[in-house]
Amino acid sequence: MNKYTLPALEKMGIRPGARHGLPVYHIENPYAEAEISPYGAHVLSYTPKGEKDLLWLSEKSWFEEGKPIRGGIPVCWPWFSDAGTPKHGIARIAMWEMETARVEADMSTTLIFSLDRQAFCGLTARLLVNVGPALSLALRTKNHSTSSRTLSEALHTYFAVKDITKVSILGLEQDDLPESEKLFPNFRKGRLTFRQETDLVCYPDEKTLVIDDQGAGRKIRVERAGSATAVVWNPWIAKSKAMPDFGDDEYKTMVCVEAANARDGVVGIIPGSAHTLRTRISLI
Repeated sequence: MNKYTLPALEKMGIRPGARHGLPVYHIENPYAEAEISPYGAHVLSYTPKGEKDLLWLSEKSWFEEGKPIRGGIPVCWPWFSDAGTPKHGIARIAMWEMETARVEADMSTTLIFSLDRQAFCGLTARLLVNVGPALSLALRTKNHSTSSRTLSEALHTYFAVKDITKVSILGLEQDDLPESEKLFPNFRKGRLTFRQETDLVCYPDEKTLVIDDQGAGRKIRVERAGSATAVVWNPWIAKSKAMPDFGDDEYKTMVCVEAANARDGVVGIIPGSAHTLRTRISLI
């Protein structure tokens, strides 16, 4: 429980607990409820008052140390995808330290987690999570080594949707797609729809993207900063069946829209400097 006693946390609306054996912090304030695990500094849920959870979590997910959690917001760091082993980096399968918990002046709640991997790669990570009218995350990476480091990363957000066939991603333009995907069949006039497996690393600068979930009658705004790329992913039928921690039909109720620095959008960090990747998620 670090430096915080149970009464001190509960006074801030933070309740320690466990989910399938992994430690979690349950947060409740005037705006929302959320659940965050120090394992992976992983946001598991974010539910604005009077609404349903904006985040999706697989019923098949592992909750075991050494294995990633499927859903919520995994932190992919200090590499994304297959740039190293294990896939998506070491952060999502590491136990982070909760270094700060506080209630802000606006009655939102902030937790800050840290991960020191200087011995492994010369880097440290610090994740700020603010639970309020929006869910805000800021992942700060600092290079403590004597040489430059290349960083690829993502806040790999899984969103809950009613029916993926009735979902559109708004805010992308043709020029935001990589050359290999310029003719992606389910993209028309700034509206990306889903009729097949979709795994796109796009380059929309820091444009705001919107998940138009027509089945649920709601829109989710995804803002990004310090983010050269946005990832949009749905595994569809065959890949869902091939993943042991993902239900065969669960692709129907999720979509990933991620703030990232991946592929050609990786970040170079010189000795002593830092980079921050941010995302802010809210209902429209």
